[in-house]
Amino acid sequence: MNDSNTPEEKPEEIQETPESPSAEELPELDATELMLHGNLAAQIRYSMIKGLAEALDEKAQLLIEAESNFEPQEGETFAEIALPEIEAMAQCLTDEWIDFSKIRYWESCQTAEVEWEEFKDENGEVKRMPYTKPLEEVKDGNRLLANLEQTRNWLEQVHLLHEEKGMGWVSPHGCPEDGQHAYEARRICIEKLNQSIDSIRSNFDI
Repeated sequence: MNDSNTPEEKPEEIQETPESPSAEELPELDATELMLHGNLAAQIRYSMIKGLAEALDEKAQLLIEAESNFEPQEGETFAEIALPEIEAMAQCLTDEWIDFSKIRYWESCQTAEVEWEEFKDENGEVKRMPYTKPLEEVKDGNRLLANLEQTRNWLEQVHLLHEEKGMGWVSPHGCPEDGQHAYEARRICIEKLNQSIDSIRSNFDI
């Protein structure tokens, strides 16, 4: 996470965290959850965001896998074949049921990792305490931001394809007016996705 803008807890601050077992049995911890230790409201919020991210990733991975296995025939592109699925996902992500601009950057990707500090207690027994360390290069983490960007990229490919094939391309009757309406609706959808992505990337609030 950003050193100056994201919460970080040091080992000595985590007084309620149970002592960890041996190095071979160290549990996998979510760095963000560790940093939110003691803040119940923030933990609940983050759990809900993780649930949203998981649901989105489940659907996105189906398209990602389909694209990786896609073998074009007669000049067809993946964006053309998967147009209904791509537009459905984009529409869902731009409906007003959730305001993605409220999601903070460090809630949408992995900006820190868990490290373990080793020390000896008063009886000379080795103990380990987890703490968070900011990553130099951010990882996808729960893939919320990554999937928003992937959906935007797919939608832009569809939009470019529409321009190349003409306005009547998406109309079942080849009607330019219908195609123009779909084109404008998609353009607005792309703008909304870009706004959500930009908002998340600039939101480092704690």
